[in-house]
Amino acid sequence: MAVILVCTLPSFLFAQDKIAPLKIGDPVPDIYLENIVNYHGKTARFSDFKGKLLILDFWASWCRPCVQAIPRFEQLQREFGDQIQILLVTPQPATATAKFFSERGFTLPSVTGDQKLSKLFPHKYVPHEVWIQEGKVVAITDEADVTADHIKILLTAKKSVMGEKKSNFNYDLTQPLLFNGNGGQATDLLYHSVFTGYLDGIGGGGVYTDSMSRFKIRALNGTVLQLYQLAMRFTGTRELSRTNRCIPEFDMQEVLPPADVPAYDPAARDFYYCYELIVPMKLKDQAGELMLEDLNRFFGTLYHLRGIIEKRTVKCWVLRKTEAFKELVSPYTTPEVISEDPNLLVYRKQPFSKFYQILAGIYRNAPFPVIDQTGITSEIDITFPIGEKDIRKFSDSLESYGLHLVQDTCRIDMLVIKQLK
Repeated sequence: MAVILVCTLPSFLFAQDKIAPLKIGDPVPDIYLENIVNYHGKTARFSDFKGKLLILDFWASWCRPCVQAIPRFEQLQREFGDQIQILLVTPQPATATAKFFSERGFTLPSVTGDQKLSKLFPHKYVPHEVWIQEGKVVAITDEADVTADHIKILLTAKKSVMGEKKSNFNYDLTQPLLFNGNGGQATDLLYHSVFTGYLDGIGGGGVYTDSMSRFKIRALNGTVLQLYQLAMRFTGTRELSRTNRCIPEFDMQEVLPPADVPAYDPAARDFYYCYELIVPMKLKDQAGELMLEDLNRFFGTLYHLRGIIEKRTVKCWVLRKTEAFKELVSPYTTPEVISEDPNLLVYRKQPFSKFYQILAGIYRNAPFPVIDQTGITSEIDITFPIGEKDIRKFSDSLESYGLHLVQDTCRIDMLVIKQLK
């Protein structure tokens, strides 16, 4: 008679552990753990640590924070004894790990050559800590959260007060942050500035408050000069954004596009840039200074440019009172702006400063800037032409109010864009 010998082996040698990524709150399968060093056996299962708070520390010998944390973990293991088990986990081989531990006197057990646990608890960076209590994942953190206080809370309250460490496996280090959702979403952005070259077929630059209450400056396909002037609009020196309040002291041919060539033309497009700044609303008042810093940093590297505000003595059109001047205090009680005639603007009970700003803006591209030396601060009534290209004729229209424009030299703030060689 033939004798058939049946050898019964442990079922775990035949069965494959089911491995699926776990999150906080999920039950943990009784995974078979292999190649454990510094342990009374080379294998174990999660069920062997039943009744203990189990902390899995994913580590590697090349990771300095990982290695620095191990002595602290050993102290915690001694402090809490059988109430916890800190189990290290590494993909590195058992022989090299045992040697590494022996050289440093480390006594905590470590799973080596790991593949299973990293799939069960996927992560991108080490150190990485997984807290397991009563068969469930209760926390996922970094090593800084492994403290006596947090351990005591979990042992007594059975509840974690720690935030969750998350891993983003779609993050691509070679791509810009937040680009196509890389590393996060647009809602994650707090502060941002960016330069590009000429961009085809887009519009919509300007100043916005976006849907997330962030302040945004966007300039599309502007020249170096235009970008510097735009920055001045937000620095508290808005008048320096006018063309005749800027002194370009740089090589025009090197920095600015050729005249009368469309921006999209290959001969010109390399001289145009797009810029965007996004800041929290609390930084809105600093947006101009931040933009100016960006421009100086970028164009300083590219063209050796630096935009600064300097006192300069320049020719100006100066608004002054004549001998026939009479007080222009408005008798009206209600402010009003009337523009029935497209060439005339009627101001009633309007601040004189508003009239001056309009005047300076009308002639912002004239050879000389308009400067106010009237000293008038009251609300006034005045009617003036807004389509008059000849500043002398505009001056004539003011004579009936006892005002006129005269040429003189003044020492005033100017935006000076220097080329530093």
